[in-house]
Amino acid sequence: MRIISWNIRKATEKSYAWKILADLCPDIALLQEVSSIPKNIKELFDIKFHKAVSKTGKPQQFGTAIFVKGKIVNELPLSSKYDWVNQELKHFTGNLISCIAKPTGYPELNIISIYSPAWSINISKYPNIDIAAIKLKQNSKLWVTEILWSALKNANLVDLPWIVGGDFNCSETFDLTFSSGNREILDRMNTLGLTECLRTYNGKLTPTFKSPRGDKIIHQIDHMFVSDSLFLKLKNCSIGDETIIFSKSVSDHLPIIAVFKNVQNIRPYVKNLLIENFGELINRNKWIFAKTMPEIPHYYIVRDSLSENDKKLFDEFNMFIRKNGYATKFYSKQYTYFNIGRYRYWVIENILNRTKLK
Repeated sequence: MRIISWNIRKATEKSYAWKILADLCPDIALLQEVSSIPKNIKELFDIKFHKAVSKTGKPQQFGTAIFVKGKIVNELPLSSKYDWVNQELKHFTGNLISCIAKPTGYPELNIISIYSPAWSINISKYPNIDIAAIKLKQNSKLWVTEILWSALKNANLVDLPWIVGGDFNCSETFDLTFSSGNREILDRMNTLGLTECLRTYNGKLTPTFKSPRGDKIIHQIDHMFVSDSLFLKLKNCSIGDETIIFSKSVSDHLPIIAVFKNVQNIRPYVKNLLIENFGELINRNKWIFAKTMPEIPHYYIVRDSLSENDKKLFDEFNMFIRKNGYATKFYSKQYTYFNIGRYRYWVIENILNRTKLK
């Protein structure tokens, strides 16, 4: 399954962006700054589209969209436990497009396409409301990304896999120059159990935006987050060809292209189910005593020695521990742990460790 997220810079139906999109052949496309859509593209996809809102509150000439080769099967209402956030969600309906979709041959997915503008939300209209629970700790302003985060925090992120992608207008590199809190935005998403595909797969920031100031290409302001059950199926994640997209002035953003394998077999990331599966991994493999560290008695198994099925369980357990565990020190270094029964478990590179709880 191929998923693309791309700000196509106010593309009309005559834009070359549509040929690039068709050639990339996505099963799902999360698009921002869509002005008009050509007929041949409309025939390929089931489409949900709304015009984005401007700073003055009027509709923009462009909008945000979700394209699916298959069927958009239902609405996916976004809501927060805060009434004032729900007002903002309604205001930004065209910036936060959501739905439940079923791509042909694949299971149902929860999808959000986000277009977070470069201007902040006017917080003066909430003089008697404490917005601290939503606002970034490292930024004095309020942005659409925080409205999205509040809604996701209130959502069921377990029953179906989630895809949240688009133009977040935040990059870690902004923290080094003119802004703050951008890393905090990304960390918040990760804490919800959503992993950013492009940065995580490549192990580093991958620029997606050509700045109008000096044509610098150093910022990744576009992101694609997916739930753990889907991230475990990620085969590769890359960006579009900048020599074509930038040199031909197709857009000032590059598409994020994520390919997932064996998605047909995806299952909900339910804790109890996973713990039950981890019990199989734990019980059918031989644990080796760490003889080199007798002063800190513990046992381990090595991923490379496992069967192919248990290697998959190893990877799931590793992901599960990172997302649901607690941090503490082991032999002067800090790791993330998770307790099952009488044992504490943690992973160091390709080694699963355990020690008896005292």
